[in-house]
Amino acid sequence: MNIRIPIALFLMLCLATALLAGRSQQKRPIREAEINAVIEAIQDEIYDLNLEKDFFSVGTTTKDNRDQEILNVYFQPDVLDNSRSWIIYKLMPDGEILRMYEIGRSGRIYLHGKPGEFRITQPDYPTVYMDDDDLCKLKHDWIKRQFIVDTNPDPRLVAAARERQRARRQASR
Repeated sequence: MNIRIPIALFLMLCLATALLAGRSQQKRPIREAEINAVIEAIQDEIYDLNLEKDFFSVGTTTKDNRDQEILNVYFQPDVLDNSRSWIIYKLMPDGEILRMYEIGRSGRIYLHGKPGEFRITQPDYPTVYMDDDDLCKLKHDWIKRQFIVDTNPDPRLVAAARERQRARRQASR
C-alpha cells in the first residue's frame, strides 16, 4: 500500500467538501478559546468513556502528581468555513490519531468519530497510516498545546466531564 494514499484521501475529502458546497472554503485562524474548548472536549471524552487508565505512562508525569500524564495535541492553524478543523493527539488505546472536530454555532466542540472506530477511509484515522515526513511537517507547522489526563481522577472531575459530554450529545441531536 502506498503510504501517501491517506494524505491524498484527506486532500480529496477537503476538495470534495468544497465542490459539494458549491463555493470555496473560507479560512480563518483558530481562536485560543476554541483551542481550550477542544482540549476540554478531548478530556471529557476520555473520562466519559473510562479511557484514563489506558494513558498510564503514555506522556510525561507532572511533578506534583504521578497520576497525571501530560500529552501533546497539535491544532491545524486554520478553521474551515468557520466550523471545522483537525487535530493530532494520542487517544489511547487507539494510539495517535488525526481527528476532525466541528465548532457548533454556540461554540461547543464536537469531536468527529468514535474511539475504537477510526479507519483510514474516514476523516479521522491513526497517524500510523501517514507518511512520517508529512506527519512531522504537520506537527512542526501546526499549533502545539498540552493537556493532562489524570489516570486516577477525582470522581467529581469524572462527573463534570460526563455531564458536559451528555450536553454535547443532546445538542448534536
